[in-house]
Amino acid sequence: MYYIYIWFNIDTNEIFYVGLGTGDRRFQIRQRNNLFKKYYGQNKCAVRLIKSGLQEEDARKLERVLIEELNPCCNMTKGGERTNGKKISKSLTGKTHTDEHRMNVSDAIRKWHQEKIRNSKQIIVLDKDRNIIKTFEAKYLLGEWLHNEFRYGKHARSAQRMADKYFNNKALFDKRFYFENKC
Repeated sequence: MYYIYIWFNIDTNEIFYVGLGTGDRRFQIRQRNNLFKKYYGQNKCAVRLIKSGLQEEDARKLERVLIEELNPCCNMTKGGERTNGKKISKSLTGKTHTDEHRMNVSDAIRKWHQEKIRNSKQIIVLDKDRNIIKTFEAKYLLGEWLHNEFRYGKHARSAQRMADKYFNNKALFDKRFYFENKC
């Protein structure tokens, strides 16, 4: 038996993914597309079961209908396909977003960044001789810099977590940097 589930943003209640599954599929994070993983990594998210006990064909039809109605931003296809784990090119989906939707997403991302900065302490990056190299308004910006400039971590958040261990102590990060919170 199959079920339909949705992933949604806890803060905004935005449904960003509609899926079909069996077993514990709805709880899995690793086997997701990059849009899903990025959204999930940047927001507080939860999963909700919509309907269970469905035959496969009924589940696939319902998935297609919900994706069409809700237009979730992280679904890569129109739903109902038997992909069996194969990656599907976004260019093949035929999905387009309205200008209003793009503007709303852009505004939400901008507000999210502004909130992160308001709730953060300034970060100072020092070289081995304790000279200031760079300053950041928030820790997440440090993670982006470390990842983009030096390829630390699989993504910006993992680079930030690597650096977190080195704040306000005497140890060098990768024999290159010291990090301090500016008070």
